[in-house]
Amino acid sequence: MDVLIVDDENTVRDLMARWLESGGYSVVTASSAEEALDRLETAAPAVALCDIRMPGHDGLWLADRIRQAHPETAVIMATGLQDVGPAVQSLRQGVIDYLTKPFGRDRLQEAVTRGLEWHRSAWDARRWRESLEQEMEIRRVRLNDAIAALQVDSDESLDGMLSMVTLTDRDAYAHGYRVAALAVSIARTLGMPDEALAAVEHGALLHDLGKLAVPEAILRKPAPLTVEEILLVRRHPAIGSDLIAQVPYLAAAVPIVRHAYERMDGQGYPDGIRAAQVCVGARIVGVADAYDAMTRPRVFRDAITPGSALLELERCSGTQFDALIVDALKNMVTSL
Repeated sequence: MDVLIVDDENTVRDLMARWLESGGYSVVTASSAEEALDRLETAAPAVALCDIRMPGHDGLWLADRIRQAHPETAVIMATGLQDVGPAVQSLRQGVIDYLTKPFGRDRLQEAVTRGLEWHRSAWDARRWRESLEQEMEIRRVRLNDAIAALQVDSDESLDGMLSMVTLTDRDAYAHGYRVAALAVSIARTLGMPDEALAAVEHGALLHDLGKLAVPEAILRKPAPLTVEEILLVRRHPAIGSDLIAQVPYLAAAVPIVRHAYERMDGQGYPDGIRAAQVCVGARIVGVADAYDAMTRPRVFRDAITPGSALLELERCSGTQFDALIVDALKNMVTSL
């Protein structure tokens, strides 16, 4: 169906239905929120037009249920003058438009046309997201199978694995080794024991392993990512850590790979944990990775100078990055 009209006033409901049907729309009506939910069990409409004031559950309650169960349905609220405030507030909660009674045929069709356009856009976005998720899962399985087929029990065999999985992305291979060299130097500057250095090196080499499962359409996109695309990218540390968890030789690197993108203030990903819960190795790799990323050109921006990169790291010290590690990197870079 194109439109579901929910209004307890028979004359208003029937008039809206006639107006829309005369414009070629497929219309279903309901006199209450409960009846509307029954209609929704059969098929989700492209647009749901809900009156705010109804006996029993009101239109705002119904709109919330529709948004949860059918996120691609565009919700429009119809209201009397006394309920304009709640209707406007509902716009901040996902309702795309509201109609103030009495309204005419043209205003109704304008709102429904806008709702249909929103519905088509939301549906296209969902199909795009699902295709990306499907591709991401296929790539993850391939990576998992490739790693499982190898015997990684030395740095030499680890390099062989990295060479194989980054065969079509040599920038990723080079980035991993640059970050590893920088991370190990920071760890030594901080006085970490020799036995901890291997875990830091392995974690740095593999910190972006999970990105190899992310579709190229996202990684190479020359424009800002959508919210859905950002959420997909933010899965990569968990994917990478899960991939190496099956390799005993890399066990110490698992928490480093998983938490290299966490932040000191808890606003990082994938787990949103704070400084005390993030291992030192992951904090070191996070700083080294950010420095290398900023000083190299990316798809969406040019490289910046080492000095500018250090200033950015200092600006974010204590919130995104560990201040002691940033200071250690600064001392290393400025002493060269």
